[in-house]
Amino acid sequence: MRDERVTSVIIGNITVNDSAVVTHRDSYLLDTLSVVSVRRPFFAPGVASGLVFGGFAVMFADLLYAGEIIGSLGAAIAVPMIATQIGQLKLLSRDLRGSELSGVVWGRYAALNQVRREIVDALFRHKGGTPS
Repeated sequence: MRDERVTSVIIGNITVNDSAVVTHRDSYLLDTLSVVSVRRPFFAPGVASGLVFGGFAVMFADLLYAGEIIGSLGAAIAVPMIATQIGQLKLLSRDLRGSELSGVVWGRYAALNQVRREIVDALFRHKGGTPS
């Protein structure tokens, strides 16, 4: 049996072993998983917010104090950077297809993407294939 790897995320952790994926809320048998995806749901709103903060600082620079301009430009840089780091791992089971129930785990995008690859490798091993 392969060693389990525990990955910490924003809330709880994820453990991937040879037969299941265990999250802080639910456990999914590898036999029933049909989709494993990682998304950045705050990327577009983060970029839009950054543009708004930057545009505000530029358009009203003549009316703002230096600290307000620095704060707006800082937010214009920080918000998109933070938004690119937040990710969502979604686990869909064929048993739950068509229902509102699906596993969603929030964490750093890079860590969740690594977990996604581990889950896919475990699926290949479980079904007798070779991992990529």
